[in-house]
Amino acid sequence: MDNRKEEIVEAAIKRFSHYGFNKTTMNEIAEDLRITKANLYYYYPDKNALIKDVLSAIAQEANQCECAIIGKYDNNLLETLFALLELRASYIRKYYVLHLSENLEWIKGLELTDVLIEFHKRDISNIKNLLTKAIAAGEVKIIDVECASLCFVEIVRGLGIMHNIADIVTGLPNVNKVDKILVSQKKATQFIFEGKIVS
Repeated sequence: MDNRKEEIVEAAIKRFSHYGFNKTTMNEIAEDLRITKANLYYYYPDKNALIKDVLSAIAQEANQCECAIIGKYDNNLLETLFALLELRASYIRKYYVLHLSENLEWIKGLELTDVLIEFHKRDISNIKNLLTKAIAAGEVKIIDVECASLCFVEIVRGLGIMHNIADIVTGLPNVNKVDKILVSQKKATQFIFEGKIVS
């Protein structure tokens, strides 16, 4: 991504985070950057293309943080999983309006589906990497790591959507739900893995 595109994405993140995807116009982003609308459309011919790059930039930053947490794994699976959930919660708090929009696009199955599926696969890959480390260290016994990784990611995501469904449908954000979601996700994580940890 060249410098101008990065500047556009940064400006768009600020706008989208505050007002959401639907209430932000390309014109407003151009004004924030003090460039013409034509100049903005040269880099991003439509808003969906810009939204994809915005989501990708945020996801890439979060992914780097997740990989760093997983890299520090030291026979502490539950602690590491909790750290990943806390990191995710911090990003959801920071970008709550985007999080709701992302879930809405997922449910509606619009043009962002491919991008969101890619993020989903990345989540599964990260959890698989962590579980593989835990198995190799002898901390847990899991027969099918692929299935376990997929199930864990789907359960965690499902809990998030379940708590957020009213906000997603009404479009009225309630960032206070993030803590409630985190508690649910931690309880589920403990329930799933506690019995599999080798003492």
